[in-house]
Amino acid sequence: MVTEPAGFTTTSCLSNSDTLVTIPFTRPQAFVGSVVSVSGGTVTVSGSPGWTTNQFVYAQGSQSNHYYALIGAAAVANPKEGHAYPITANSASTFTVDTTNDSLTGVPANAQVVIIPHWTLATVFPPSDANVSFTPTTATRTIKTEILIPDYNATGINPSAAAVYFYSDQVNGEPSTGWRIVGDNVTDRGDDILIPDGYFTVRNLNSAPTLPLTAVGSVLTRKLATPQLTNAASARDNSVSMVRPISVPLISTGLNPADGSFVATTETRSLQDQLFVFDNTTVALNKSPSAIYIYGDNINGDPGNGVGWRVVGDNATDHGGDLIPAGSALIIRKAGNGTGQPVYWTNSPTY
Repeated sequence: MVTEPAGFTTTSCLSNSDTLVTIPFTRPQAFVGSVVSVSGGTVTVSGSPGWTTNQFVYAQGSQSNHYYALIGAAAVANPKEGHAYPITANSASTFTVDTTNDSLTGVPANAQVVIIPHWTLATVFPPSDANVSFTPTTATRTIKTEILIPDYNATGINPSAAAVYFYSDQVNGEPSTGWRIVGDNVTDRGDDILIPDGYFTVRNLNSAPTLPLTAVGSVLTRKLATPQLTNAASARDNSVSMVRPISVPLISTGLNPADGSFVATTETRSLQDQLFVFDNTTVALNKSPSAIYIYGDNINGDPGNGVGWRVVGDNATDHGGDLIPAGSALIIRKAGNGTGQPVYWTNSPTY
């Protein structure tokens, strides 16, 4: 088996501030192979991997990993290249995925497929990293480090977090330690997943110090297709990330009007898709974006404004070379598109 290159990044998670983070690596691959056939949500793979029944299915207390399948390239056109699917079952040579939001229709025979375990709270922030990358909490009235997970299914803009976690060090006298969700001081949530194309916010409160989060993992050398949810007639925020360990210029992100992944703006009175980026060197809670980008197409009918990436408020200056830092958290605010159907942003590695 050919292994992926490995790497690491370090992010300073600031005291009394939010730091928006993604892990720009994957965990080590569990399987790399090719597709023989697809039937509904079940994929048969080549060879005889000899998997144990449901070895890729999470089982609390005995199997701590949640796995997903990433569809790769094929010798022919593959409309699902880069799409990721949670695995729900497997046999000795097949696996079944959740197709609730995305079907496997169009995946050709011989397409590459990779099975990868999700990052989780406990794999990004293991107990051994207490007071190294995060600060444990002993009393809920003074929570120290919180991990906020965006609401990936929010239907509007500026949504609240879907979940907020903290690491309990016998919080409020409860005789246990580990990751907990706010409102439940007992149940272990260390196996809760962090999706590959999303991000999380590290919020250090009550004088919890600035600490470095060092991420180590496998470099993704394949495409990744990120779903963007839309509304028919109103804007919708999508919390996404740049899952690359190097900075990438805007023009190389894969977001562009040609494939519908980022709709161009022609009039400033009716902005279309917007890309929000954030500055992790700024100390603030509930951070505002440090820049908002649009893709301009002769904005306001002025050919002098040209075509390409623009910053809101400057219709003419080309910002296509602006760098999106490694592992950036992003929000794509999709304008109403008349259908409410999702569109996909396919990001290819530039290395």
